[in-house]
Amino acid sequence: MSNKLRFPRVNTMIISGRLTRDVDLRFTPSGTPVANMSIAFNRNYQKNGEWVQDTSYLDVVVWSNQGEKCAEELSKGSPVLIEGYLQTRSYVDKNNNNRKVAEIVARRVNFLEKSDSYDTKDSTNDSGSSNQNAKADITDDDVPF
Repeated sequence: MSNKLRFPRVNTMIISGRLTRDVDLRFTPSGTPVANMSIAFNRNYQKNGEWVQDTSYLDVVVWSNQGEKCAEELSKGSPVLIEGYLQTRSYVDKNNNNRKVAEIVARRVNFLEKSDSYDTKDSTNDSGSSNQNAKADITDDDVPF
């Protein structure tokens, strides 16, 4: 029997909230799009018998085409559901101070509010069909409950 400790290495985050500012879209020197945004999310809990709402904030990084889509479609106040992983990184600021940040690197950003120009096509689906069209084809007979 091995004495090595074995445990799963899990780093997955799913969080919903609203953007605290407009999306900042930039490009790497090689031309890869990278979008930066910040979300606010709430947690409700009871303290001394009274309900309290606590708001927290997290930075989010979205790469490639999905980042461009976020910059096109989202703005301050937009509700989103983020699926990704937590990353920490360190850097030196312009005043030569060491800084450390924690941020979510998004694997998927779900827009929770539809705009007129919003295309429901999943960025991972290149078949040309949209999720909206797929939903329209579903009947009550297709629902398993």
